[in-house]
Amino acid sequence: MNHDLTLMIDNNLIQSRVSKFGNQLNQKYSSGNLIIICILKGAVPFLKDLANSLKIDYDIQYLDVKSYKGTKREKITSDEIKFNCENKDILIIDDICDTGNTLIHVINLLNKHNPKEINTAVLLNKKIKSKEYKANTSLFDISDEFVVGYGLDYNNKYRFLNNIYILN
Repeated sequence: MNHDLTLMIDNNLIQSRVSKFGNQLNQKYSSGNLIIICILKGAVPFLKDLANSLKIDYDIQYLDVKSYKGTKREKITSDEIKFNCENKDILIIDDICDTGNTLIHVINLLNKHNPKEINTAVLLNKKIKSKEYKANTSLFDISDEFVVGYGLDYNNKYRFLNNIYILN
């Protein structure tokens, strides 16, 4: 792993924000009926820590969505929706939102199945000019840097670092 990494966000701050977001979800979805859709693979650490904060009933589904190879964006591909989400509250969680095209893709897939409501939450919102969609909730706004750690990877490297780093 011969890359120079610069710390951007340490794990203590990540945990604090994830816990606070979990408390907000506990209030918003106290009636249950929530399906959390975790975008694979990057959102898994976010989901794990978020689940530790939740005190509500929820179901978890996973959706494999691919949009990058290395640092280059490619055509978005994903699995189809294979679970019942009709008249359900949906929360899509992802690691990062840059253009928003991944979230648009998943929302379009879900809308074919008549959910009650769709909300989106991302750990990181990248501030870029070419944004097509902004997540309903973002835990951190970051500059246009390529970042790794806490679920984010570079060619399957660095994904399980506890902190978020800029890949130099």
